[in-house]
Amino acid sequence: MYQKEEKHPWNWYLPSGAKTIIIGTFPPAIRNWSYDFFYPNKNNYFWKIMAEIAGQELRYFSGNEAVRERKKILNQLQTGLSDMGKTIRRTKNSSLDENLEVVEYMDIFQLLDENPFVNKIIFTSSSGKSSAIRWFRDYLSEKGICYKIPKGPRPLRSQVNINGKTIDVTLLYSTSPRAGASVSFEKLVILFENEINGRNEKE
Repeated sequence: MYQKEEKHPWNWYLPSGAKTIIIGTFPPAIRNWSYDFFYPNKNNYFWKIMAEIAGQELRYFSGNEAVRERKKILNQLQTGLSDMGKTIRRTKNSSLDENLEVVEYMDIFQLLDENPFVNKIIFTSSSGKSSAIRWFRDYLSEKGICYKIPKGPRPLRSQVNINGKTIDVTLLYSTSPRAGASVSFEKLVILFENEINGRNEKE
């Protein structure tokens, strides 16, 4: 059976003073990359959503220009990116979350320590057993913190205390095209914009 162990290529990217970080599972298989940065599969809606919120038009879809353009959007939105998997084992040569096994979690405690302004984590997540927020729960469990994933319609909001600091946690939908059947692109833009800009009303 195909199995390949992979280390995260970027760990995280946070603009100086960022208050919000969006966390996924792990980058897709490298054959699906269009550039060397987060959400590198051009079929994923993530960067279209971020560009819409920032009022910017995406112009580049490959190479260093695409990376610089996407970092500029994150800087404008004061929003960072990371994933829960630092080292994973990929099975079936697949990018699907259900074919990823965690070997080592990303050190979210270190991330928060190095970026003290962060007070909100947004998870883009499927409802499967291999999802960012489930990996977050298991990571916290390893650290001796009990975190219960809330249930109900998204956005799902909760809080967790990490090293004496209260962190807001929001679970939104995956930005993968696979999630398109459950929520529209327009709805995704509204949900992400509300969370990034600090509006708490439910749509």
